[in-house]
Amino acid sequence: MDKASKWLVITEKPSVAGDLAKALGGFEKKSDHYESQQYYITWAVGHLLELLEPEELDPKYKRWLLQDLPILPNEFQYKPKKGQTERLQHIKSLAKKNDVMGLINACDAGREGELIFREIYDFCEQNKPSKRLWLQSMTPEAIRNGFKVMKRGSEYDNLGDAARCRAESDWLIGMNATRAVTKRLKSRNTKGVWSVGRVQTPTLALIAKRELDHLKHRPQPYFTLEGRFSTVTHEYSGAWFDPNFKKPNLDEDDLIHYVEKEDRIFSQDKLDDILKDFEKHRKQATASEVRKESKEIAPQLFDLTLLQREANRKLGMSASRTLQAAQRLYEKHKLLTYPRTDSRYLPEDYVENVTNVIKEFSAVPTEFTKACKTIMKTGLLNKDRIFNNKFVSDHFAIIPTGQLPTEKLDGDDARIYNLVLKRFLAAFMTHAIWAKVERITKVGEQHFRTRVQDLQEPGWREVYGLDTEEESKLPKLNEKNPEAVTPVQTEEISPLQNATKPPARLTEAKLLSLMEHCGKSIADEEIAEVLKDKGIGTPATRAEVIENLIVKEYVNRTGKSLRATSKGIRLVDVLSRIPIDMLSKVELTGEIEYDLRKMEKGLKKRSEFMQEMFDFTSSVVEKTRTFEYDAIYKNDPTLGRCPVCKNGKVFEGFWGYKCNLAVNTKEKEENECNFIIWKEKNHRYIDRSLVEEVLTSKIAGPFEFSNSTGTSFHEEYLTISPVKGIIFCEQDGTPKESLTGYDIVVLHEEYLPETFLKKPGTIKVTETAYMCEFGAVDQTLKPESTDNAQESDNPPKKTRKKAAPKKPAKPKKVKKLISRMPRILCGKEMTLDDYKSFLITGSTPPIVDFKSKKGRPFAAALHLKENGNFEFKFVSRKALLGEDTSTAPKKAPKKASNKAKVVKKTKKSAEEATE
Repeated sequence: MDKASKWLVITEKPSVAGDLAKALGGFEKKSDHYESQQYYITWAVGHLLELLEPEELDPKYKRWLLQDLPILPNEFQYKPKKGQTERLQHIKSLAKKNDVMGLINACDAGREGELIFREIYDFCEQNKPSKRLWLQSMTPEAIRNGFKVMKRGSEYDNLGDAARCRAESDWLIGMNATRAVTKRLKSRNTKGVWSVGRVQTPTLALIAKRELDHLKHRPQPYFTLEGRFSTVTHEYSGAWFDPNFKKPNLDEDDLIHYVEKEDRIFSQDKLDDILKDFEKHRKQATASEVRKESKEIAPQLFDLTLLQREANRKLGMSASRTLQAAQRLYEKHKLLTYPRTDSRYLPEDYVENVTNVIKEFSAVPTEFTKACKTIMKTGLLNKDRIFNNKFVSDHFAIIPTGQLPTEKLDGDDARIYNLVLKRFLAAFMTHAIWAKVERITKVGEQHFRTRVQDLQEPGWREVYGLDTEEESKLPKLNEKNPEAVTPVQTEEISPLQNATKPPARLTEAKLLSLMEHCGKSIADEEIAEVLKDKGIGTPATRAEVIENLIVKEYVNRTGKSLRATSKGIRLVDVLSRIPIDMLSKVELTGEIEYDLRKMEKGLKKRSEFMQEMFDFTSSVVEKTRTFEYDAIYKNDPTLGRCPVCKNGKVFEGFWGYKCNLAVNTKEKEENECNFIIWKEKNHRYIDRSLVEEVLTSKIAGPFEFSNSTGTSFHEEYLTISPVKGIIFCEQDGTPKESLTGYDIVVLHEEYLPETFLKKPGTIKVTETAYMCEFGAVDQTLKPESTDNAQESDNPPKKTRKKAAPKKPAKPKKVKKLISRMPRILCGKEMTLDDYKSFLITGSTPPIVDFKSKKGRPFAAALHLKENGNFEFKFVSRKALLGEDTSTAPKKAPKKASNKAKVVKKTKKSAEEATE
């Protein structure tokens, strides 16, 4: 055997390595690779390397300073991802073997697969040649043919350049924009970073826009009319409508606020006229109907996004939960094909595979046996809509592998497997046939419509089921002549009072659809074409993007709905004002993708693209660094007269709506007005329209608000408070909260002569928190009396032209610290006794029922720090069980461990910036 006689094949996933070895034959399975006389086959697990963080490029970047931005590396460097060093070293050891003549890229057929291989190739530090295996089908025959027609790796250099540019441009935008925006927007009262990313920020903008549409809506009352009619054989109902109504030609943004509809009556006079005409002609009612047969075609197979949307719609599952279940079904149970796919099609050579899968299921008694036998009898239908190489990208659609479960599935795994299996079978069945009926009943000039649909032939619906309870039956109006006008009897008419509802908040299903099809809203035809099929994000990352928005407190999930928080809305708003709103638009992804596709075709150089990204990043940083808060709101009209000073006007700022006579200086001026309405109250964003309404009406509402934890919702009326801005009130204006300042809202106050910090303090219990002000006024230092001024030992100097009148000396104060603890902390309601113990002893007892952001329980004691803040000290399991209630460690923790925690936090923040 020649010294260098083998090729090292690197796949993207272990399962693919196994498929290649099985198809080629002659392999022996080693611990971490396969080996034959011609090949070594080993695998990655997705990306094994990642770009270095800024602080790893230069320690100065550990501190987030505006003067250090932008960060524009001369060279982008990579490091092993956490937990992947051993895998990388194993691949490198294989690459260095003397009998390895070169490396074969068998990663997925696409841009990311190219990047994964090239990252590994560079890490191996070998100059051996490379080849590219490009597979879109994983049948044994396709694999063997693929090895026969491999090309040189250099022929894919353009694709590799595009892959690197995509990763590096995301790093540039994310790292720089996140640091710049965080430094400008973060205040002492806000925690965490203001993360910005090419995908996550446009996604946030979609949610924020819908949230504002929802909040701005004001219910408008209207009437509908329902008539009851009868024939000799049956009774039926019909809804009044205006046959002359025409829907205006509005774009989607305006149409969402348009409330006029053909069946709505907004005027009492119009309602009276309709009822008068109805009564006049009620004995002359006639009806006619049209019955049409409607074909409902069988559905497409699932790609990941479609599976996530369907699971959210049918099962209420989040995109993240759906992906996790599908991944387990692929990796652990081997029941589904690779789930992170954007294709709804199968390769054209998969017909036999599909037939064999259905044959396997037809032999096993299940609820799907009948459907499988039906398909085996009729053969695979709809093949032209399912098997198409043109629409198979890196991976094909999600389908069952044909392997039967070896253990009973439960929970999410069972639900997702069942959904995929039903979809798979339904795709090859006959179309469903519906009988749709529209009956029009006329009473004078008034029209009433009755619509029903009856399932005639279930077809694929037999296995997939109905979406809603929309199937109903309506006997024929005239058996002999179905389309004839027939007299009917009027029974009654019922006016119903309703009110318009706000645009529904986005569900994950709807958001995933918008992310996938966002190109439709772009005016530039070339950019729109690029995003038409891809959208923003990828099927593999969209669920993670949504979860990140929730973790970063930009979005809340309530049931199926996603609600943008005040923080999320303010970020999108301020980006548009700086203006760097390109960061929150899908056009940024479209323009980058357009250039990357040109690069793949050799029409754009990597160096040219990266220079454009450097320039764009520098522009974003400069605009963020130099904007002035007052300037970005100066063109907005005022919202009304200040209700406190009566002289000023209320205008919008970043944190709230304040009087323009507010003075931002330490010296209080005579005309200063401190009135402000903050932009958040009880987890609701306070938008301009609400402020205008409150300032104009004094009592406004009702508006939707949540409780203090954001878990339930109710309606509240609002009125003005001179100090608190707006407060809840009864419908007649009776306040539900104090109208005055913060310190008067105190529910309970208690003085502690000494605390753990060796300082006295005053406890204040407010509606939402316990607070303590350490360092009270020293009562032994009395203000100097003006009556004793002439006896002072230090009279005014003669050089002074005119002595200023003596003012009482201000009482001297010791240095103060403020401690604050929420009354509800990590899901746990804290007691006043807990807080007293915390102040007096420096620690609470161990508390066992805290909950993390992900809902996981944990136990901890709270320790008082010298600066008045608190920190968690996590409790051992013995303490959790009550065997050891001491939370103080026997030895002081090493400083190194604290540093390690800080570094870890910094690293996480940096990672958050890039998506």
